[in-house]
Amino acid sequence: MSALDPDDARPSYRQLADRLAAAIESGDRAPGEQLPTHRELASEYGVAIETAKRALSELRAAGLIVTRQGKGSYVRHRADERPERRPADQDMAETVSDLRREIESIKERLAALEAGD
Repeated sequence: MSALDPDDARPSYRQLADRLAAAIESGDRAPGEQLPTHRELASEYGVAIETAKRALSELRAAGLIVTRQGKGSYVRHRADERPERRPADQDMAETVSDLRREIESIKERLAALEAGD
């Protein structure tokens, strides 16, 4: 198990996101490579499944990974490494996934604003 550092001031999700980001940026995780599931990450790093979900959410927000509904999360191809042509349904699935995340973010901000009234 690759336990996270309990003495690190960063929250567990941030530590996990940083470890995965470092693996992506160093090339240890290649573009197009599927990442472990939430459950596998939680088990490997000794964290809750929600922590693993939040770590992957951070990586999505940073543009390092893409998540395909029902398929998993994958290291994003950089623009200059992306295959010349991708199937339209794959592009559409990514767009829908991105839109869902944006809608959830807007809902959270709206709820926070309404709670502040």
